[in-house]
Amino acid sequence: MATALVLLAALLHAAWNTMVKFSSERLLVISAMDTVALLFVAVLLPFVPLPPAQVWPWMLASALFELLYRYLLIQAYKVGDLGLVYPLMRGLSPLVVLGLTLAVGGEMLTAHQVVGILLIPCGMACLLLQGGGGARLPWRMLPVVALIGVCIGSYTWLDGQAIRRWPQPLGYLTWLTLISAWPFPLLAVVARRASFRHFWRNQWRIGLSVGFFVLFSYALVLWAMQMGSVAEAAALREISVILVVLLGMRYLKEPFGRPRLLACGLVLLGMLIMKL
Repeated sequence: MATALVLLAALLHAAWNTMVKFSSERLLVISAMDTVALLFVAVLLPFVPLPPAQVWPWMLASALFELLYRYLLIQAYKVGDLGLVYPLMRGLSPLVVLGLTLAVGGEMLTAHQVVGILLIPCGMACLLLQGGGGARLPWRMLPVVALIGVCIGSYTWLDGQAIRRWPQPLGYLTWLTLISAWPFPLLAVVARRASFRHFWRNQWRIGLSVGFFVLFSYALVLWAMQMGSVAEAAALREISVILVVLLGMRYLKEPFGRPRLLACGLVLLGMLIMKL
């Protein structure tokens, strides 16, 4: 059950990242995404309890990493292929989650789980060869992409620890969204009000779709982490790497060279080792 939830979340995650990359107004797309999420959780707020005191530090830390992640994502997609930036940043996150889990997470992982998780960042390293078969990512952007991976891994692990202490995925998602989803819409309204209004008038379907996809995929991952291993859930979600490479090739006309093929193969192999 947990595996099915994570795989569905990966599909939704791949879809909304493709939409963000496809748009030339990425700040507005992220702002619209957060606006939809805020409106949705505002409806849920009367039906969820207040988080207990011990959950707030984990939730606030996760929100900070998410905000940094959104900002860096906009910068990275300005200069890099979707099929290069996305796998590199996502490939590092399971390694971060694994390190935190082994160091302080309190979870017991089997040897085949560890091997499967490690294969994923190894696959992503292949993308550094010849730009993954396409244009190379500028060297100045590699630290940015690496930091995105650290942010993803950090907030994933923090979410897992929070869910362990308060097993209410819907309540946690509601409060986390209320904390983290308002800065970018506020920025869009203050700095680019006319453009933001024009975006909603002409591209409201993209705003609604991205908002729904990101919220629903996050809820599925939280639910899966409640049911099983945080580190394994973080690694299994990286099937989205394969989906994004294929979507980038199909809709953004990005190349599909041997390094990207090898990276996808290692991700798939890692998942099979973990589950079979």
